Amino acid sequence: MKRTIFLLTVLTVLTAGLYAEMPPFEITPMIGYHLAGGTDSAEGRIDIDDSMTYGLFLSFTDMPGGFSVDLSYTRADSHLGFVSTDADYSDTSFGIASNYMLLGVNKDFLENKFRLFIGADIGAAWFDSKDSSVSDAWFFALDLKGGAKFYFSDRLGIRLQGRFLLPLNFYDTGLFVGIGTGGGSGGITFSGTTFIYQGDFTAGLIIRL
Repeated sequence: MKRTIFLLTVLTVLTAGLYAEMPPFEITPMIGYHLAGGTDSAEGRIDIDDSMTYGLFLSFTDMPGGFSVDLSYTRADSHLGFVSTDADYSDTSFGIASNYMLLGVNKDFLENKFRLFIGADIGAAWFDSKDSSVSDAWFFALDLKGGAKFYFSDRLGIRLQGRFLLPLNFYDTGLFVGIGTGGGSGGITFSGTTFIYQGDFTAGLIIRL
């Protein structure tokens, strides 16, 4: 019995010590407005409607130097329209969702109940087509972000944020296929590094653990 109590005491002390060394962890469900943007391709003009966005941020905060780490997922369900300037292609439209899965670092300022932050993330952008004849597309993605946090207590707060989102295309590629007049043999080709500019403005409830 004494040995069991001793082992439990040691385990409790070690667990408490490890927990004390870990930076605070935040879970932040977010909701806001997505600026979807548009772009010109070799075959025509693509525009994606602005829409609501939602997602989740997981953050380690209060790290040395005033830094924090974010892991995030956001989604915006919208509608894409394509207006052709090429006789080989026809105008079309379909539902699409812009998904971002990103990991990055923030620099925090004014480390108290009210904080400002700036940061950058890298990861993946997934454009999820809701039309079975149109292919999804994955791209490497970057973002630049900034915002503010306000803590009501040691456990709860709000996070306000704006991001500039950059899905990148390093090579010429066909993004959406199946919209040609030839019954699905065509596609839209994007050239250059960045094929579209997007962004969002969000607000979320911070749950601090």
